[in-house]
Amino acid sequence: MSQETRASRLEPELRKAHLVKATLVCLKRHGFQGASIRKICAEAGVSVGLINHHYAGKDELVAEAYLTVTGRVMSLLREAIDAAAPSPRARLSAFFRASFSGEVLDPQLLDAWLAFWGAVKTAEAINQAHDHSYGEYRAILAQALTQLAETQRWADFDADLAAIGLSALLDGLWLEYGLNPATFSPEQGIQICEAWVDGLQAGGFRRRL
Repeated sequence: MSQETRASRLEPELRKAHLVKATLVCLKRHGFQGASIRKICAEAGVSVGLINHHYAGKDELVAEAYLTVTGRVMSLLREAIDAAAPSPRARLSAFFRASFSGEVLDPQLLDAWLAFWGAVKTAEAINQAHDHSYGEYRAILAQALTQLAETQRWADFDADLAAIGLSALLDGLWLEYGLNPATFSPEQGIQICEAWVDGLQAGGFRRRL
């Protein structure tokens, strides 16, 4: 039985997962521009017709891959928060530890993420996937920061703005670590994030009148 025959006999969701996996391999290997439908088909061992049966084109398939990757990362972060002690600071600390875990710092994940980022402004489907994923990511941070502000009784705290700042810090650290892991250790990355939260007491994210 050929690889394509086996793939075509899979349940639809498993078949789509198989295509997404092949897409991620091609993105890591060739980047967004180089990851053509034909290369993805060759990696998956399927015909172009099978991909067209599930997706309108390459952009939609890459967007699906983007959501798959970010969905896995979000699940890891949520699981870490849920398993933490109930205090808001402990939940934030768990979020930081998960953000610098081995799975999230996987170099292959960086390659795929760079390909996604490079495609965000060139394909509407991928742009929408990005907006959805980062909206969810910032919402998790904003909720945790709001709970912290309430326990600390910070007046006029702008949790949404603070979440944007913390998200940018985490993205920058994650990217820098991916490009050169010798720059800092995961433990130091966590330390930087903890220090950032400590600095909130100074009131840098108070709402402006």
